[in-house]
Amino acid sequence: MKLLLSCISTQHSTLKKHWSQTREETACPLTTLGSLQKPEGDLGGLLCLIEDLGSTRTVLNLSLAAGIVPSQQGLFVTTFNSIHEVDARLQTLHPRVITSPLFNALHSVSRTRHGYLVASTGLDLLIEFNVAGEILWTWWATDHGFLHTQTGEARELDKTADYSTAKFGTLQQTTHVNSAAELPDGRILATLFHQGTVIAIDRETGNWTTILDGLDHPHSVRILDEQHFTVADTVHGKALLVNIPSTGKALVEEEVDAGTNWLQDCSYDARHNVWVLVDGKQTRILLRPGRSNGEAARQNIAQFDLNPEWRLYEAYTL
Repeated sequence: MKLLLSCISTQHSTLKKHWSQTREETACPLTTLGSLQKPEGDLGGLLCLIEDLGSTRTVLNLSLAAGIVPSQQGLFVTTFNSIHEVDARLQTLHPRVITSPLFNALHSVSRTRHGYLVASTGLDLLIEFNVAGEILWTWWATDHGFLHTQTGEARELDKTADYSTAKFGTLQQTTHVNSAAELPDGRILATLFHQGTVIAIDRETGNWTTILDGLDHPHSVRILDEQHFTVADTVHGKALLVNIPSTGKALVEEEVDAGTNWLQDCSYDARHNVWVLVDGKQTRILLRPGRSNGEAARQNIAQFDLNPEWRLYEAYTL
């Protein structure tokens, strides 16, 4: 089993200091996480290929590396304002193969029937694009009821502007939408970090409904099969296996407790019957048995402890 891990920063201690200072300076609800401004300077970032149960690790430096998805030639990897392409062995990097003035603080990326779907998180925006970089579909949270930031400020965005170098703190965003995936019926699932929800979006109208709530700053929604998706209930530290409802609310069918208060990413690998859990608090990856109950589900198959200066983002099973 091989894992490709993205790290959005290699200066975790700098980020922790920034977050601590921001909490002291900002009068926000205790349930709100984030900062008004991004930290200055290059925070680094990298990709790490993990093989042989962790004994072999190959590293490729890539600033602000985040979302990972297969491409025609290898793998697409999102960074702050562009998408790069790498081979599965991390021997070749093709920088900035897809760019857009609407790419801002890119997070997770996934495949759709017509192309790819990326969270342009800095703009509270979802973008579907093809391999030529043409934009096929967009969904702006500010057009669909999410009008105010977490500090109560009205958010106004110019859709014709170039936002590729603008920096918006998490608290300047209305949703901090950070992942999205296309359902078999064409609807789009998205995780809203600030609202603690997974919503389903109608492609034609942009109208949305909440299908899962009560989450604490969720990440990494992924379609598992025609009946299920997975999502990280981040601060609660749980990976969730959830049914896909045709209407109404979703039902959580399985919970896997990762023993952390920051589960950055989770996925279920059906080939190996294993959960891949990315613990951002303790800078480690856990492999747990999948689709089972009882004591066995709480035991690690493997644990990869990593450099605490790595701010982990996502793990992709190769």
